[in-house]
Amino acid sequence: MPLPLEGKVILDLSRMLPGPYCSMILGDLGAEVIRVEDPNYAYGNPPPFFQKDKYRESAFHSILMRNKKSVTLNLKKPEAREIFYEMVKRADVVLDTFRPKVMNKLKIDYDTLALINPSIICCSLTGYGQYGPYEQIAGHDLNYIGICGILDLNKEREIYGSEEKMKTPINPGVQAADIGGALVTAIGILGAIIERDNNPEKKGQFIDISMTDSVFSFIPLVSAYNFAKDQSEGINILHGDFPFYTVYQTKDDKFLSVGIIEVKFWREFCRGLAREDLIPRQFEQGLNREEVFKEIQKEFLKKTQKNWMKVFINLDACVMPVKSFLDACEDPQIQAREMVVEMDHPILGKIQNVASPIKYSRTPLKIRSFAPKIGQNSEEILRSLGYSDDKIRDFKKKGVF
Repeated sequence: MPLPLEGKVILDLSRMLPGPYCSMILGDLGAEVIRVEDPNYAYGNPPPFFQKDKYRESAFHSILMRNKKSVTLNLKKPEAREIFYEMVKRADVVLDTFRPKVMNKLKIDYDTLALINPSIICCSLTGYGQYGPYEQIAGHDLNYIGICGILDLNKEREIYGSEEKMKTPINPGVQAADIGGALVTAIGILGAIIERDNNPEKKGQFIDISMTDSVFSFIPLVSAYNFAKDQSEGINILHGDFPFYTVYQTKDDKFLSVGIIEVKFWREFCRGLAREDLIPRQFEQGLNREEVFKEIQKEFLKKTQKNWMKVFINLDACVMPVKSFLDACEDPQIQAREMVVEMDHPILGKIQNVASPIKYSRTPLKIRSFAPKIGQNSEEILRSLGYSDDKIRDFKKKGVF
C-alpha cells in the first residue's frame, strides 16, 4: 500500500538532532528524503558506533538517517547551487537548521527558490526563530528550555519547613526542545503540504519554527496558573509538590513513579499500600503534607520494586517502575508494541533500531532502507537530473560534490 507521503520529495539540509529527527518522521511516512550534506562537516559521523572489524558506523545516524538518501554538494560553488536548483524544481520541501540569513548568503533562501518552483515549501528550524533579539545567538537544548521556563520547573521540590530554599535546576536527560521542535516542524510541514495541495495556485510558503517557541508552548498548565494569577503558594502538582505525583525509592534501591491526580486512583493507591488511613489526606498542606510523603516512603521501603509491582500492576493506581533504557527495551509493553526492531545490516549483521511510534492499521510504517553513507546517492541523483557521466566526473574534479 502507498504510504501517506509517497511521491513527496524533501531536501534536507539540516544537521545535528532536531532537523534530522523531523525528516526521519517524514521519511518514515513515505517521503523521499534527500540529505544535502557537506562531507567536511565536523560532526557528520558522531559516536557511539556500531563496529565490525575495521568498519564502523554511527549508531546515532542509523536511527536518524534511515529511509533517506544522501548527496554531497558544496553550495558555496555556483555549479553546486545550479544542481540544487534543479533538485528544487522536483521537490516539495526544503528543510534547514542554519542560523537566520545563512540561506540568503548561500542564495537558496525561500524568495530565491520560489522563483524556481512556486510550489516549494521552505522550513527553517532554529533555536530562536528568524527574528527577535536572540536570532543570531548560538544555543543548544539546555539554553532553550532555560529561557522558556521549563528548566526552572525541573528541580527538587522545596520541603516545607526546610531552611534550604535555593534549589538548583537539574539537567534533563532528554532534549525536549530539540525533539519538541522537530515534532512541531513535522506538523508545520504536513500542514503546509495540505494547504498548498488544496489552494488553486498550488503556491508554497515559508515556515519559521523556533525551538524556544515550541517548548514554551509545551507548558499549558503552568501557563494557566500564571495567566490566572493563581500561584497557589508556588505549588505545581506536576513538579512533585504533592505525595500523589512523585517518585519513591523501594527496598532494593530502585524507584517507582506514582502519577496520581484523580481521587479514585488515590483511593486504589492507598488500598494497595494497605494504608487506607491516608485516603482523606491526598491534598494535605504544610507539615501534614510532609508527613504523608514520609509515611508513603516508609511503606515503599518495605518491599522491592518487583514485589510492589505485583501489588499495583492490576490496580487502577497509576504506579509504574522507573527503568533504565535497556530495561525499557525488555519491558513487555515496549516489546508488544514492537518499538525495538532488529535488522540485518549487510556488513554489521544484526543491529537494532527504534521503530516509528505511529501505528497505521492499513499502511503500516517500517524502516525501508538503512542510513546512507554521506554522499552515497550523489551520482544516482545527478543522473536522475539528466547529468551525463562526463559532466559528473567534471563536477567531481571541480569539487562541486
